[in-house]
Amino acid sequence: MKTKTLLTFIFSLFLFVLCGCANQPLLRANFDDTVGTFPDLTLAGDPAGDEITWTGSTANSSASLAPLKVINDLNGESGDKILRLFYHMSEQPIAPYLGFHARPTTETNNIYSVLWDGVVEYPGNRNSQRLWIEFYESDQWHTRSLIKLSIQRATDGPGQDWSSVTIYERGGTSRQIGFIRNNLPHAGLVILNLETYKYSLLFGGVTATGDLASDTNINRLSLYFHYDTQDVQGSSPGLGSYFIDDVKMLLSIPDED
Repeated sequence: MKTKTLLTFIFSLFLFVLCGCANQPLLRANFDDTVGTFPDLTLAGDPAGDEITWTGSTANSSASLAPLKVINDLNGESGDKILRLFYHMSEQPIAPYLGFHARPTTETNNIYSVLWDGVVEYPGNRNSQRLWIEFYESDQWHTRSLIKLSIQRATDGPGQDWSSVTIYERGGTSRQIGFIRNNLPHAGLVILNLETYKYSLLFGGVTATGDLASDTNINRLSLYFHYDTQDVQGSSPGLGSYFIDDVKMLLSIPDED
């Protein structure tokens, strides 16, 4: 995913300049495991206390249908590896959730950012489902999210090789914010400002801004990826796979000077 890694670096630099502050790492996740295997969910090293969780199956009995596995990054440099999240096959009461959890924090009135690299794969005429990308103030995924994105096949967009992006806010407000190209690397960036209770979002070439709830209090920033629990259909407006790499979470404490 070399193309968008530069973009996430640029936006990290932009955040540094905007805040006039240093960024403290809260989470770092890359996937340098053996290709074709279930990923190692242990995040060793700095920062201590960050974590990945997965609520689905860990079996890789069928490599083509494995819900979560490490693969070679065909868009990156030789030897680069990424994580593939694959849709599940049947209706379930709770969808398998892939979670990235920052080290716990006690700071208030600061700025948090989440960055990752991704690729949307739409499987042509095969079964597919809608992907959700959600942001939480704790590691409890069943609570109300701060904001969340719905990614699904575009039926009213530029063409069949595009996916639509809809944002949902905690108060229930939702709006379609644009379209992204399938099968091309993109950058994701979300900035959560607890000084102003505002958020800013970049997903591919799509952007959005809005308000956070006034009672937002982040103690363990979490990013979740999961698919709908509905039965999949060949014509359902969804995705086949989502590829993830280079996930970061940062805490920015403004310079009081």
